[in-house]
Amino acid sequence: MFEFSFHRMLAVAERDLRRFRRNTKLLIPMVLMPIIYLIILGKSMGGDLHDLPIALVMQDRGSAAVDVENRLRTLAQSRELFRITSEPDPASAVRALRQGEYKAVVIVPPDFSGDFARGEGAPLGVVVDNTDNTSAGVIEAEIRQALARDVAGPTGVAIAAPHVQVERVDVYGHKEFMQYLVPGVIALALFFVAMLAGGIILVDDRARGIHEGYFVTPLAALDVVLGLTLSALTLAMIVGTTVLLSAIVVARLPIIGGFQTILLTLTAMALLAVGLVLFMFTLMARVSNPITPRALFGILNVITFFPSGALYPTESYPGWLTAISRAFPMRYAVHALRGLLLKGVGFGAVLPDFLVMAGFAFLMLMLASLLFKRTL
Repeated sequence: MFEFSFHRMLAVAERDLRRFRRNTKLLIPMVLMPIIYLIILGKSMGGDLHDLPIALVMQDRGSAAVDVENRLRTLAQSRELFRITSEPDPASAVRALRQGEYKAVVIVPPDFSGDFARGEGAPLGVVVDNTDNTSAGVIEAEIRQALARDVAGPTGVAIAAPHVQVERVDVYGHKEFMQYLVPGVIALALFFVAMLAGGIILVDDRARGIHEGYFVTPLAALDVVLGLTLSALTLAMIVGTTVLLSAIVVARLPIIGGFQTILLTLTAMALLAVGLVLFMFTLMARVSNPITPRALFGILNVITFFPSGALYPTESYPGWLTAISRAFPMRYAVHALRGLLLKGVGFGAVLPDFLVMAGFAFLMLMLASLLFKRTL
């Protein structure tokens, strides 16, 4: 029952290894995948934040207030952590923060220096965009650390800085970490559908000769591409909508803008799905080996998803990774979905993201149609 022959075992192993010798290209993704994971993940989730846009509202020009301003500007120049812009009043600064221009607003109130001189608690307001938990936490911690040392009093003599009370205000109310992950989870679900419909199923159908059958009919390449895209889009919207509704329930995510937010969210999902599906069509247009899309799955995932800002602020990225991030629609979809689902922004705030995603989809449509016509 358990008869064994070493030579027969070697024969089976030799026969199986011949497949890889005939398809040496499949070994490349196996070698590249861990290296790419190391580079992309190391740079997209472990880099130091820098150039975080901060608004500074100075309602007091006393010595303690000026000292606080100097400390913040020194911190910005020495470590390049902040990029500080002066704003005339808190209302306009917070309004700009809600439009995405700032990550935080630091407010020095009118009686700050007076309270400090009297030895009373001198409140310093820090209003943060808490839909970006990582940036908000870093900003608060760095400001507290910068003010943990002595601050100049009215006579220029250093006074113990514990009198400064840094009061953080979350401009969008309390947000749980699970809610912060929802935009990235939706984008990731759409990527999985695109990889399945635009990669694995596409190449499997080509290997079975289904696509060749299309071209013995009057169908043009564009007809085939649009038809396959419509099919994949339908599947993507079913999956994406299911994930969205599940996330609303599981993460207890309130829909701030009501029906308009839902409609704009579905539009963002559709634009991302079309762009990703057509990108897969373009990438796999000349591929006939069904193993190839499966081998590339992990590489494509880490290149498109992790640099999108879904898990870590894009401000930490080096220049080359920022370029990769801006080249794919995932970044703009995550930005739009975060604004819609966590901030309740309107159409004007997400229009630039929609235009970039639509332009990417149109470019991929042209490339996919051209490549399909040449190969099938």
